[in-house]
Amino acid sequence: MTIIRVKGFKIFRDRHGHWRCYHRKTGLPIDLNKAPIGSADFIAECARIAALQKATEKEKPGTLGSLIVAYRASMAFQDLSPKTKRDYQAYFAYLRPIADTPLGRFDRPLIVRIRDKAAGKGRRCANYVKAVLSLLFAWGSE
Repeated sequence: MTIIRVKGFKIFRDRHGHWRCYHRKTGLPIDLNKAPIGSADFIAECARIAALQKATEKEKPGTLGSLIVAYRASMAFQDLSPKTKRDYQAYFAYLRPIADTPLGRFDRPLIVRIRDKAAGKGRRCANYVKAVLSLLFAWGSE
């Protein structure tokens, strides 16, 4: 099978013989069942993930997005297990719409509103969003 090399992506066969594709920097996977290698859907998904990565690298200083980018680059994040990193990445993606919010605006009532909005996806999701925000702010205050 011919492999298309895409800059910034890792394409390989796993130990079970299944093809896998991950974005190298973020670790975000591409579902090759929905977007087979070489298809238009695959190329579109690669472009979407690459654009998302570029957008997160150019966050405004003093915003939640810049705090997330700084945390991802820190040793505290790099030392985490791959599963924990994936879990955090999912919640960082959930918080993406409010990435431009200045850090000074975050207070208890705002975090409670964010948590309550996430409760629509389930209680565990809501608690995890609050825990990730708490982790970010605790790390950022150091």
